[in-house]
Amino acid sequence: MEFPKEQKRKLAISLIVMIVVVSLSAGGLIGYWAGHTLTSDQVDKLQNQLSTIQEQVNNLQTTSQNQNDVLETIDLLQAQLSTIRDQINSLQASNADSQNTNEIMDEINSLQSQLSALQEQVNDIKATTTVIYENITYFLGENFSLSQLFEQVRESVVVIQASVSQTVTFQGSGFVYNYSGQMIILTNNHVIDNAINIKVTFSNGNTYAASLEGSNPNTDVAVLTTSAPQNEYKPLTIVSSSTLKIGDPVIVVGTPYGLEGSMSDGIISALNRTITTDQTTMTNIIQTTAPLNPGNSGGPLMNYLGHVIGMATAIVEDSQGIGFAIPSDTILQDIMESIDQN
Repeated sequence: MEFPKEQKRKLAISLIVMIVVVSLSAGGLIGYWAGHTLTSDQVDKLQNQLSTIQEQVNNLQTTSQNQNDVLETIDLLQAQLSTIRDQINSLQASNADSQNTNEIMDEINSLQSQLSALQEQVNDIKATTTVIYENITYFLGENFSLSQLFEQVRESVVVIQASVSQTVTFQGSGFVYNYSGQMIILTNNHVIDNAINIKVTFSNGNTYAASLEGSNPNTDVAVLTTSAPQNEYKPLTIVSSSTLKIGDPVIVVGTPYGLEGSMSDGIISALNRTITTDQTTMTNIIQTTAPLNPGNSGGPLMNYLGHVIGMATAIVEDSQGIGFAIPSDTILQDIMESIDQN
């Protein structure tokens, strides 16, 4: 069938218009699909980055690390979060006027929420770490109370009684620590040396027999365990002594002259001392002005956060304000060796 020439021309034009329309529609669909896929890929990439940062934040919150390392890690995390925030804002702006992107915008808003939560966690860690690392005077400006600090730690400090014969008993102090899920009592080796019977009395007056898990006469650290129920144990946190500075404020809680639950305070007056006792010569010792007396031996030396930074061990006889403590880094090493050997 032959169409008139004019009709052929109209049909040709109609076909061309249809082809153009279909092409434009297809191109638009392809462009939308490509843009949607690209945005989804970017969202997934940012989600993975935030998940990685969350793992690092969790690690900072659950493991003991050197404060310098913590602060360096926090600075890196904050830089990463800042970069991610810029990328999220860019995504949000580029998709704000797009159509059919509700799902993408929901995902971008979710990223914003995760980012804000992470930023808050990182800021909290940095604030706490800066206080530990730099100084404690921050707390004094916030109506800090030594009596509140004592209430915080007093139930963690115990009395140690070590009988070396039926008629001779030595008394000292100790404190509770959670070592990888195992509750232990830490004290001085010289407090329990040659003991045939050891007892631990908690702040509520309950007394339990104790067993010696390990000791190191060279560092004067001993590790004990008891049969006390779990609710008796109120463990203290031990932090690294590597960042201590002369002038840092400290407290000591113990049982001087049998006076259970006594607290004294002072400052770190020197570091890296070498002292010689009747039993050994010890190095890297902390010197403090916090008053120590017979019976304080084995008690915790703590910062104003209630974290253990040392263990009271010796005094200069007839002196005032010259006491010595074993640094916490030494204590942690001795715990690991004593427990692992058993």
